[in-house]
Amino acid sequence: MTYSVLIFAFRKPGITPEQFRAHYEGTHIALAKDIAGEHFPLSHTRRYIHRTEAKAEGTERHAGYPATVLNGNQADFEYDAVAELTFSDATAFQTFYDIYQKPENLARIQGDEAMFLDGSKMTAVVVGETVVTTK
Repeated sequence: MTYSVLIFAFRKPGITPEQFRAHYEGTHIALAKDIAGEHFPLSHTRRYIHRTEAKAEGTERHAGYPATVLNGNQADFEYDAVAELTFSDATAFQTFYDIYQKPENLARIQGDEAMFLDGSKMTAVVVGETVVTTK
């Protein structure tokens, strides 16, 4: 059974959704792969909240870029992306995590994240069992 972690990423104030995604895709992932090397996750899936440029009520954080909310309200969707990192097992995750926590690597990651992420808001959680229903 694989081991997965969900990360809820928040865009840095003053950064547009397009700038956020461009940096995440164009710079951050390459840096993560460089640091982790062969210990990079089996997959690193990113899902971006759909936002449009418009006046939004119910959120100060995204007043100019509301989420396309189907159920709930703007305040429920303050994060800008959900990333799922999947590893072969818990040991593989721990190896990856230990590499990231080395001071020189952590400094590189945090320096890059400061360019586009609001690190004070970012959260992460281990995913339990995954159940898929298909057509």
